[in-house]
Amino acid sequence: MVTILVDLADAQQRLAADEPPYAFQISDHTTMLGPACRYGSNYLQNLRSEGRYAESFAEATLVTQAKGVTITGIWFVKS
Repeated sequence: MVTILVDLADAQQRLAADEPPYAFQISDHTTMLGPACRYGSNYLQNLRSEGRYAESFAEATLVTQAKGVTITGIWFVKS
């Protein structure tokens, strides 16, 4: 699997077309995994409890705002 980082402005079109994000790039130079990562549900539940997984852009935004950071880009699976 190959992923590509897309800036937030361009990512909005892909999200509007229901393309699932692989991960969200965060301003503190970390990533938060998204639904396209396809890891097991138990692992994702653990990551979600740590604020390292979000099922949607809206959820990722809420988590990052609570941490005082922002989403700077979104990783998508290259087709």
